[in-house]
Amino acid sequence: MILVVGATGLLGGAIVDRLVGQREKIRALVRDPSAAEALREAGADTVSGDLKDPASLPPACEDVSTLITTANSAARGGDDNVETVDLEGNRNLIEAASGAGVKHFIFVSAQGEDPASPVPFLRAKGLTSKRLRESSMTYTVLLPDVYMDVWIPLVYWLPWRQDDPSRSSARGLTSIT
Repeated sequence: MILVVGATGLLGGAIVDRLVGQREKIRALVRDPSAAEALREAGADTVSGDLKDPASLPPACEDVSTLITTANSAARGGDDNVETVDLEGNRNLIEAASGAGVKHFIFVSAQGEDPASPVPFLRAKGLTSKRLRESSMTYTVLLPDVYMDVWIPLVYWLPWRQDDPSRSSARGLTSIT
């Protein structure tokens, strides 16, 4: 069985569609029960869970041989942020997958990831890759270019909105037109 985390997003949804089309047995982790119906109609099993809720992850990982995660905080808000999702949430997922005996963990990271990066998103991605290397699982880390629709909010506007001018190149900007 393949578990897809981030299955309700654009990339995760495309992965589910492709794998279902190849007749793979797919399980999708979903936070929102209303999103589960569309995934089930597409041919995936669903399981409720949240990266921020460590207790919800081991049941999702049961009988899973391969885990693919595209989940990130880029298009979220509130308590879904780089710290809670990209850093702590991915740590929770790695621990649950390792504990459940997942054999292969596929992590969609970002080019420029680095545990020492001053950009919180890239630091979280780098720390997650480091944790995977230290785990007992076989892993694949994909490093796509960061898409500009994600990059600009993460590097410029997210730190600025969170009132952290020390990390934002947008300090002093009041608007973009």
